Amino acid sequence: MANNHKLRRFRKVAMRRQKHRCHYCDAPMWTRRPELFAEQHGLRLEDTAHFQCTAEHMLARRDGGEEVRNIVAACRYCNITRHEAEEPMAADAYRAHVQAHVADARWLTVALLRGAA
Repeated sequence: MANNHKLRRFRKVAMRRQKHRCHYCDAPMWTRRPELFAEQHGLRLEDTAHFQCTAEHMLARRDGGEEVRNIVAACRYCNITRHEAEEPMAADAYRAHVQAHVADARWLTVALLRGAA
């Protein structure tokens, strides 16, 4: 349980440092009250799950990543999408990949915020 508490604290610090924006897609994120987030951004409540703030390890712990400087805040969609691949991209490469899709408006979180999904 102490480990979860520490991870939540690191996530909270990262979220503040990133001004409540996802490290990868730059979408706004929430940690509490998804219904308020849905109202503020014109989303359906079921779509808000994609924007939930998660703690993302830039370098996986199993690969030697430390806790303190290794955690960024990422929306649930970006975090899950990165790790669904058989060989997940390195965090910097994944950020560039996501940003390219965001620029072309081909990333789910951006589409949802624009009302196109």
